[in-house]
Parts: sequence; structure tokens; C-alpha cells
Amino acid sequence: MPADELQLCPSELGPVTIFPISTVRRRIVATIEKAEGDTPSLELVQKILDERAPGSIEVLSLHWSSYFRIHHRHATQLRVQRMFIAGDAAHLHSPFGGQGMNTGLHDAWNLTWKLDLFLHGHGNKELLDSYSSERVPVIKSVVETTDLMTKFLGTPNKFVQSLRNAVIPMLSRLTPFQQAFVERLSELGVAYRGSPIVEGPGKRYFEDSLRGGNGIRDRFLLLMDEHQEAPAREALKQFIDSFSGVVEFRPSTESGMKLVRPDGYLAYSADAGTEKAARHAIEEMRLLLERQTKADRANAVANA
Repeated sequence: MPADELQLCPSELGPVTIFPISTVRRRIVATIEKAEGDTPSLELVQKILDERAPGSIEVLSLHWSSYFRIHHRHATQLRVQRMFIAGDAAHLHSPFGGQGMNTGLHDAWNLTWKLDLFLHGHGNKELLDSYSSERVPVIKSVVETTDLMTKFLGTPNKFVQSLRNAVIPMLSRLTPFQQAFVERLSELGVAYRGSPIVEGPGKRYFEDSLRGGNGIRDRFLLLMDEHQEAPAREALKQFIDSFSGVVEFRPSTESGMKLVRPDGYLAYSADAGTEKAARHAIEEMRLLLERQTKADRANAVANA
């Protein structure tokens, strides 16, 4: 079996997922009707694979095994005053799809830069509250997706089995479906549209200039092409000076103006092809940052 492919095996006996760890080692997750012994045996694993997985898979040894029960639940709030939760403390769901660790890492990635700005006097209550408002909808979607996937792969309904076995092979050949599926499971498609600290779709921003070197570090990046008229450049300088230690300017090869958060997501983007458009974008970014960094800066320092 390919060492760079995840195998999802639907079955009326229950779904099986085979995760590659190396060329000769796999992690196998399967649902079963009844536990046999204190831990799953080599014989049980082989039996499950013989019944539900692609043929001719031989299990030679067992490194570790355990029984567990699948739970689907998540916290409705991730922050209460000075307490924050993330990862398994915030959400539990089926391992089918392999999103548990990714979701926890996204929690930490979303929270860390906000705490850092707050503790350095550059963030306020709205910034900290945005951790919960941004992550809870994403977590809810992950829980719902993994629950649906588990039920769909292991349904005992014969009609649904036939439909699933006919539809999935057809869809899996379509490029849009492949891209959407990869973005969903990898969580590269996560976006924060509707966040109180985001204007626009709030998608992850990718540009080669952000790779290596200083990366993004712990500040917002203002990306803009340098072909702007003098008044716009002066307004830009005043904007950056007013958010010293929070915003860093970097020239971009792309047109327009973009404000990239420390976690790599777009806080704001706009076309800045004219002086008027550039000034308008700078003013909108100023208001956006003031809502999360300046409103109670004194309280932020004292509370830290």
C-alpha cells in the first residue's frame, strides 16, 4: 500500500481507516461491535482488515493497541476571564478523517499571538474574546464533519451503502471535489469571515515573501506594492508609526493592500490602485486595529 496515502474503508461492519506512519508501519482505527480481551489483539486486527480493507494485507506485529469510545462534543466558550482551553479540553470527536491534532494546533496557533500582543500591552478584551468567536464555529464544523463521516462510512443501511459506493468513486475523480476534500481534512481551508477583528473573508494568506527569514513573527504585516503616490506613502508611514511594534511594512509583488495577522490570516485586503483608494484602505485598517489593540491598552497592561 502507498506510504503517502490515507485509506478510508467503508463497511457495514463499521469503517476502518489506515494511516501511514512509515513504509512498513500503519495506524489502524476501526469500529467494532464488542471488545475482545483488555486490548485489541493481533488476530483481531488481522480479522478486521480481512473483512473490511483492501485484500492481501498481512499484519506482522502489533506495537500498541487500545479500545476507546467515540464522543462528539465541544465547549461553547473557549475563554472565561483569564482561563482559556484548547485541544482535547475544548473538543472531542471521531478520529476518522484525522483532524483531532490539526484542530488543536489551530487552537493554539490562533490564541498564542493574541496572548502575546495582550501581555505586551498591544491587545484588549475584544482581541482575547475573538479566540472563542473565531474557533468555536470551526470546531463545530469539524465535529459535525467527523460525525457524519463516521456514520456514512459505517452505515448498516443497504440503500445508503449502495449509494455511497456508487457516488464516492465518481466524486473522487473530480478535481473540485479533491481540492475541497483536501482543504477540509488538512484544515487549510479554514477562514474567519465574520470575526469581530476581521474585515472580509479572513482566509489564510500565502506568499513566497513570508517564507524563511523573519517570517511573520509576532506582528501584523502590511503588504503593499511600492508604486504609490507620495500622499498615500505619507499616510501609510503615519499609520505604521501610530502602531509601532504592532505593524510592520513589507513590499509586495501583488497589487493592492493587505494586512496579514501574525497567524498568517488576512485581517483586511483592498484594491489600492489610486490615492483615494489607498487612503480609504489605510483608514479602515486603522479603525480595525484600534478596536483590538488600543481601546483598553492601559487595562491590558495592568491585567497582564
